[in-house]
Amino acid sequence: MNGLASGVASQLIVRAEDGVELALHRVAPSAPARGLPLLFVHGTFSNRWFFLGARGLARYMADRSFDAWVAELRGHGRSRGPDRPGSWRFEDWIRLDAPAFIAGVRQATGRDALVWVGHSAGGVVGLASAGLADGPSAIAALVTAASPAPTGLHAAQLPIAWAALGLTRLCGRFPARLLRIGPDDEARGVMEQWMRWNLGRRWVGDDGTDYFAACARIRAAHFALAGAGDWAFAPPMLCEDLVRASGSPDKTFLVCGRRTGFSRNFTHNRLLVSRAAREEVWPRIASWIEARFH
Repeated sequence: MNGLASGVASQLIVRAEDGVELALHRVAPSAPARGLPLLFVHGTFSNRWFFLGARGLARYMADRSFDAWVAELRGHGRSRGPDRPGSWRFEDWIRLDAPAFIAGVRQATGRDALVWVGHSAGGVVGLASAGLADGPSAIAALVTAASPAPTGLHAAQLPIAWAALGLTRLCGRFPARLLRIGPDDEARGVMEQWMRWNLGRRWVGDDGTDYFAACARIRAAHFALAGAGDWAFAPPMLCEDLVRASGSPDKTFLVCGRRTGFSRNFTHNRLLVSRAAREEVWPRIASWIEARFH
């Protein structure tokens, strides 16, 4: 479709179980909404604008008549963080933010289920949430882009991980804005837990929850994409590890690069945010969702 949706129609504030206020942004569909609502969740160092840019993926899907909701994780964009900035962890996104966002979309739309669309850590949060569901999950399908399994790093990533951990401890946060790798800095607790999982090769929570094992319980359809040129943040091999862990009976893994028919080897962010992504990747995501949820 040629046009773009008119823009953000509303903002909804939802409250997590620990009282933190989180922002949800709705993009109005260009026609009466069809299918299930879509919940877009950004990764680290990011916020709503990853999906809500002037020509963002959420707007593209709204233009195809989907009800699109864009979440902002705690400490990002218009969502608040706890009173003590260093007091929250990656697990809080899974255990507190994800349920609040899902409940907010369900209440606003009257639909019992949704499609979770996550980039990088946003995809990891969605998979973990679906795996922890007690009974049928409200997440009917997952689209994850550049979402790596936090259970290991290849040799080229190890110096980056140790440097990121050291810089986070030195600054009290990860200074993404200063380094010009994202619009939002990341909380110390989030980065420390994420790096601990990766460097220790175990995705186990502070309470002993084995998130990797829990993924075997997932039954939601899963479309996972990886960038062939994404060696630093989410190498395809680590993205595929996460897909293999999923128990979904309907899962597809696609590496977006020249060898698979794309015009380029997509990197971490450009897999979803670039002109080439709009032309080559977005239509594949839309077609996959439309084939399952008209």
